[in-house]
Amino acid sequence: MTRVFGSLIRNLLKWWKFRSVRMRSVGNGCVYKALGSTFISPQNISLGSNVHVGPGAMLDGTGGIEVGDGTILAPQVWIYSRTHQFDVPSQALPFDNVVLCKKVRIGRYVWIGARSIILPGVSIGDGAVVGAGAVVSKDVPSCAVVVGNPARVVKYRDVGHFENLESSEKPFVYDKFGHAKVNRVL
Repeated sequence: MTRVFGSLIRNLLKWWKFRSVRMRSVGNGCVYKALGSTFISPQNISLGSNVHVGPGAMLDGTGGIEVGDGTILAPQVWIYSRTHQFDVPSQALPFDNVVLCKKVRIGRYVWIGARSIILPGVSIGDGAVVGAGAVVSKDVPSCAVVVGNPARVVKYRDVGHFENLESSEKPFVYDKFGHAKVNRVL
């Protein structure tokens, strides 16, 4: 009884929190309504199909955000599409009242690890992987694996294998395997 009541309360709170959040577009099968997540200027955010946004995410859509099909954002990913102007003569410190807006584009089947930060104007190519805690300040090529602060390419995924999986009938991980995980000790 307590579990059912708790689930009902969580669903009611999610409904209340997201009742007026209207994204530019949301594809089929998206999961993004976690209580701890925040969407600023959601009318400028587009999510493709099967996009999963982990709890505690913060997406600032002021400058625009586009997320491609099958992309997974782990918990506490922050995406900024605006920043303050600070590198020209200004009239105040530490920055002036000008806000610079730049669209963020994230490709298809991208995995962005927990607590990563994506900065304004960045494009992340299809099949890329952003390691946990990375700070992405520059474009990421398709199938690249980036880590660190600032994020840097450490390797590339097999492009041919990516393209074969992408063209298969069910390329998305949750369509293929559900949410079940297999732990493999290394």
